[in-house]
Amino acid sequence: MKDFENSLDTMLEKAIKTISNGVEDTKSYFHTPTVCTFEGQDISARTVVLREFNEQERILRFHTDQRSPKIFQIRENNIATVHAYDQEEKIQIRLKGSIEIHHQDSITKNAWKNTREMSKECYSVKDSPSKEIDNPVEFDIDKNQIDREMGYENFAVNLFTFQYLEILYLKRSGHRRAMFEWDNDEIKKNWLIP
Repeated sequence: MKDFENSLDTMLEKAIKTISNGVEDTKSYFHTPTVCTFEGQDISARTVVLREFNEQERILRFHTDQRSPKIFQIRENNIATVHAYDQEEKIQIRLKGSIEIHHQDSITKNAWKNTREMSKECYSVKDSPSKEIDNPVEFDIDKNQIDREMGYENFAVNLFTFQYLEILYLKRSGHRRAMFEWDNDEIKKNWLIP
């Protein structure tokens, strides 16, 4: 998309295309964005894998272990930010919104059915993520002994819906930064000083 940086509409199109490409393109920086949530009074950041993007609803889908501390954190406060920076294209995208957790429902069943076998193994670890342990070898996965389908009980889907999108494009002749904010069917668009 040539000269996208000179129009608010094409800036938004570029941001949406960048997010969308992150689903399938494992080399895209938006394939593994950073999600920031609250951890009490602190902020907690982690890298996730973008599994799906619904452009119409502005929903990004990530997977996580139901036993993870972040599940409890999100239940306490579901406000979140998603961030990625593509150093080759010189584009940063920030999204602000909220996360909805799904566990053992139609959404998780469908996502689990389409999850690769290798990824299913991650949810079959014998204890919860972040637990302090003495010996990491005890938690190695023996592919011959594991029942991948047992991992479903630990599998959760996080649906992140954003109401705010900001895109920053760095270029030598002049950076461009724009924000877009949705309020029901209305969208507010503005240029920002980079």
